[in-house]
Amino acid sequence: MTKLTLSNKDIPAVAKKYCKLVITEDAPSWHRLVECEDGSLEYRIGAGKWKAMTARKYITFVRTVVQAAKSHQIEHLAIQAPVAMLPAILKEHDSQWILSTLAENLTIAAYEFTMYKSTKSKKKQLQEVLVCGGLSSAEKKAFARGLIVGTQVNVARDIANTTAEDMTPTNLGKAAVKAVKGTKASVKVLGEKELQKLKMGLLLAVGAGTKHETKLIVMEYYGAGKAKGNPTVFIGKGITYDTGGLNVKPSGHMHDMHMDMSGGSAVIAAVAASAKLGLKKNIIGIIPAAENAVSDRAMRAGDIVTAMNGKTVEVLHTDAEGRMVLADALTYSERFKPKVILDVATLTGAALSALGQHASAIMTKDEKLETKLRTLGEASGDYVWPLPLWDEYQAHIKSTRADLSNIAANFSRFGGSIEGGTFLANFAPKKVPWAHIDIAPRMEAIASDKLAKGSTGEPVRLLVRFAEEY
Repeated sequence: MTKLTLSNKDIPAVAKKYCKLVITEDAPSWHRLVECEDGSLEYRIGAGKWKAMTARKYITFVRTVVQAAKSHQIEHLAIQAPVAMLPAILKEHDSQWILSTLAENLTIAAYEFTMYKSTKSKKKQLQEVLVCGGLSSAEKKAFARGLIVGTQVNVARDIANTTAEDMTPTNLGKAAVKAVKGTKASVKVLGEKELQKLKMGLLLAVGAGTKHETKLIVMEYYGAGKAKGNPTVFIGKGITYDTGGLNVKPSGHMHDMHMDMSGGSAVIAAVAASAKLGLKKNIIGIIPAAENAVSDRAMRAGDIVTAMNGKTVEVLHTDAEGRMVLADALTYSERFKPKVILDVATLTGAALSALGQHASAIMTKDEKLETKLRTLGEASGDYVWPLPLWDEYQAHIKSTRADLSNIAANFSRFGGSIEGGTFLANFAPKKVPWAHIDIAPRMEAIASDKLAKGSTGEPVRLLVRFAEEY
């Protein structure tokens, strides 16, 4: 793990063991490792014109620096806190945002998932990044915040990158307990007997085909005091492996389905980060956890199951399971009397068709909530973009045999992401602001992210900022 530390010294004064980063206004693609006369090293990298450095470019640039350090096998890197060099960003954000974002992105860019590697790499690893410069107490606090958030993003990535055999619903519950250890947050994990008493028919149906027991993970953090204000509720899809069920996924579309728990891992990490930051807010995390497997006990296309709220659902496709587990979790959330609910899920491939792989889809009828999420998406780097939830879409999931069908009753190929959000709208508590975030486009890192392959850990940064500001 790369150590991230602060120094009151400016970069020229640091020890020779550090390779000093020199940022120039040359073209962003320009870079060079140089040995100085005193034997120390300098890594020179172009960032383009400072006046053209936007918040988005800054995030990517920080990650590029780490990637470059890794490629040159730099073990100790020293960089000057770049506040004074970002005039364009300071028009939009303050220096605290710059320091927090720096720490977040240094941390997540340094991440590598090596759990299953049988031999260690012989390459020299990036052991430490030293951030130099005299910072104010507020800037130091912001840097510490970013370090906590970035570390929890990596916790989410560790969970999602772990194989399904090792990260079962039971072990996902244990991961939640571990994540909040030492904080004021608590975790309880409900088993199948308790879920049956709650009449969570949709969640139980999804997990019926596996040897691994279905769970409901409930995280509670009362930073403001249990009696002081209704909580923010985060709900995360925790499908620890998704075969598609009896409507089995085709070859090439199943090998990465251990990451179908990414919504759940993000919620675990966001609640843990909120607790570690000591936020004076009340936050609940709910993760319905199941494995969608193939067996003689698995739910079948054509089955009709009853949800916790009493609505009946015709299963027209067993691979539309995520919305089913989230539906029961939404009903369960009512007992906390939430002030707002966000559900997070790798729900539909259709979201990738709509948005590509640069942003998650959001769906809500609350315009203020939509605007807030878009604004915080830009501030956090977990970008989101809205799709409609018009009433007209409800007709598509009206079943002839039950109250609802879990996909369009006419098996339409169009609007699949909206269809998922529309289904969930039937289970969201009334008169509570609610948004659905389909993170399927951001499940895996792409080249332009400048991150290690595998899980992105999104949208942990967005959820934490939301918890701080809503």
